[in-house]
Amino acid sequence: MKKNWDRAAMRFASARYVDRQGMLEATFENGDHFLVAVESILPAASRAALGPSGALASGGVATITPPEWGKMRIGETGDVLEVPVGDAVMEVPWDRIRSVADPEFRAHLADHAVERARRIGGRIRAMRLEVGLTPAALAERVGVSRQVVANLEAGKIEPGSDLIEQVAVALGKRLWDFAEE
Repeated sequence: MKKNWDRAAMRFASARYVDRQGMLEATFENGDHFLVAVESILPAASRAALGPSGALASGGVATITPPEWGKMRIGETGDVLEVPVGDAVMEVPWDRIRSVADPEFRAHLADHAVERARRIGGRIRAMRLEVGLTPAALAERVGVSRQVVANLEAGKIEPGSDLIEQVAVALGKRLWDFAEE
């Protein structure tokens, strides 16, 4: 059964920090309930500042203020958790929690990544043919191997934004052209 990723699956009904376990307990409006380790949902920069135990690592020049999980609240739109960090607020979006805790949502994201890679690959091939380049010529202009171009066009790899930008420049196109169909 394919799950419906509607607004209720994106909005928090409740969220609380379980201090003794270092876990975040979140319930969504559709009834889904998850318990996740806070380290798994922190932005990468915050995780790097934490030691293996989740405590702040010492020895760095910069001091990282720990999140005040006990003061966390659901944001006004309902799809983000707001956690005070010193004088700022760290936002934890709904999809970060689901991508860590919900295997069905991870599968959903993977399916969409495959579709997106195929769509972008088709656009690259169509634009390459439109400007009259061979795959080898495009590869040379972009600075990648012929195999990378073949894999891109076949939708076997999903290019990052930097690679898409390089391909666009090599083809004399705009990034917007990749969205048009």
